[in-house]
Amino acid sequence: MALFNTQPIEARHRPSLGIGPMSKNTVEACGSIARHHGIPLMLIASRRQIEKDDLGGGYVENWTTQALSEHVGKKFPPNSLLICRDHGGPWQHPSERDYSDERAMKSCLESFKEDIRAGFDLLHIDTSLERAGVAPIDKAVTRLVELYAECHDFARSLGRLVRFEVGFEDQGIDPDCPSDFKDRLQDILKRLIDLRLPLPTFVVAQTGTKVVELENVGAIMAAPREVRHSVEQLANICRERGSALKAHNADYLPAGHISVLKRSGVSAINIAPECGVAETRAFVCILKELNLGVQLEKFLELAFESLAWEKWMKPNSEASDIDRAIIAGHYVFGTERYQAIKNVADSACYKQGKSLDELLQSAVERSIERYVLAFAA
Repeated sequence: MALFNTQPIEARHRPSLGIGPMSKNTVEACGSIARHHGIPLMLIASRRQIEKDDLGGGYVENWTTQALSEHVGKKFPPNSLLICRDHGGPWQHPSERDYSDERAMKSCLESFKEDIRAGFDLLHIDTSLERAGVAPIDKAVTRLVELYAECHDFARSLGRLVRFEVGFEDQGIDPDCPSDFKDRLQDILKRLIDLRLPLPTFVVAQTGTKVVELENVGAIMAAPREVRHSVEQLANICRERGSALKAHNADYLPAGHISVLKRSGVSAINIAPECGVAETRAFVCILKELNLGVQLEKFLELAFESLAWEKWMKPNSEASDIDRAIIAGHYVFGTERYQAIKNVADSACYKQGKSLDELLQSAVERSIERYVLAFAA
């Protein structure tokens, strides 16, 4: 926790890259990169990925909140990988889809409390959703402040200091209007200050980045100069008020566009699905190289039938079934059927003097490395 809780934080030590823990190999890749470059990385676990069993659990390695924390604590040096909650909030777990307002708030608060008990370093409070879909801004802000206060007080009761990241909008392709963003942020910060709560470490804004299928379709791709102009204003608004701007959905950006975000004053970025896709593609290639056609067919079928690709698709998408399976591949890594397929591939690799997990981890490292070089190094 020291890197978030020590003030001021030296710029060269400030965590600036968040990576979704899509699999154990992704976590291992993050640890390797953090060690190699001597920089801290943030593991940003969504509630769909990592959660308490009695709150619905997550799909990554069947890890609970405590299990992820224990794995990182035992395997990696202190402060090399900071464990963060990504998109914590009501209706952010599939099990809460039909919950009432009261029940959804109670459920997500218990999730946050478990994060705090497990030693998470940063909590992203995202109140952009509700049962009917996207929450109205006024409701989103009210819920955000309520959860922020509850989490702060609970952490303090345990003698802990937890940092916060706030966001209250669903991701779009265009950057926020600076004047509208300023008004909303002012409202939130005033409410927090009135309650004598600490300011958020990060504020999430729309920065012209959005992932659809296997590409970034945000406005930054078509109009980087215009996006930079808007994002510079958003970053200044955050900085002038004692917080830092964070960009989500930075996956699949070319190096030049990643640099645009950095030069615009964005302090941190998140990536996630690209890492899962990198491991999935590597696994498919390895199965082909090993001539394991039966296992390849079983894996692609398993991934496709999971339907986990649905949320990522364009309207009237022309993506093939294989494309959809590639998008969904990492969602099934924690299943018994995948493990049976992987065991066959692992044995075949072993006979050739290779380690399957090392090959997969290397593929994920290559995916993360370009973000480190363009943004975090």
